[in-house]
Amino acid sequence: MITLDTSNSPLLRIKVIGEVTRDEVRRFYPEFHKALDSAGRAGLLVDLEEFTDVSAGAMLEDVLHEMGLLGELSKMPRCALITDNRVMAGLVRYLNPIVPRMQVRAFGAKERAEAEAWAGDLTEKPRKPETPGLRMLESGDDDVLAFELDGYMDDDQIEALVRPFRERLDKGGKFNALVRLKHFGGFDPELLFDKSLIGMKWDAVQALDRYAIVTDSGWVRPFVGFARLVSRVDIRIFPMAEEAEAWAWVKEPMSETA
Repeated sequence: MITLDTSNSPLLRIKVIGEVTRDEVRRFYPEFHKALDSAGRAGLLVDLEEFTDVSAGAMLEDVLHEMGLLGELSKMPRCALITDNRVMAGLVRYLNPIVPRMQVRAFGAKERAEAEAWAGDLTEKPRKPETPGLRMLESGDDDVLAFELDGYMDDDQIEALVRPFRERLDKGGKFNALVRLKHFGGFDPELLFDKSLIGMKWDAVQALDRYAIVTDSGWVRPFVGFARLVSRVDIRIFPMAEEAEAWAWVKEPMSETA
């Protein structure tokens, strides 16, 4: 069962109890959209303390509705999840940096008051001057493409990345890449459907030999671990203090089998 409490709007309280079915998800979202439209901007408190399971159909239905909400994430700047499930709390910590326009935090059942106060604080924070979050770096080597990500990545900036990668892919042969990841401030949801970006990523997986990620952000590691399982690209993470070693590694002569 999913319930929605709007009595303390703009804090919207969502409680999930027991096993969630597809019909319950379908009933919930029209009510949620109406509440969000009425509030204009809202904090979310999602209570998962009594949640036990979700059917496959409900999970698919939820994903479809959440995809439809990607363009409205700026209306929900904070989402607090109440759960004592360590796996779920850990997943939230890793996913928070990549959720665009929304902060997501997990709180234990005994931290309910703190969770409500945090999710309900919609005070506008001073914004830093807008600067490109994505830019190419000069590598000095035709077989090494490098770029830096520091901030929010939007649809207008992605061409700065896709174009040089596509040009190098068109030349054929293997090449290496390096990214300096300072701060990931989220991304424009439209990038999930950008055909040029999706196509470039697919082709790059086939052509990349080595990929160095220079960062001090720990949340990157689980995603790198998954990438190693599904591709043959040699991916390594280097801390910021070892950026010189990362450059040296991607500039090593290409192996004969590459």
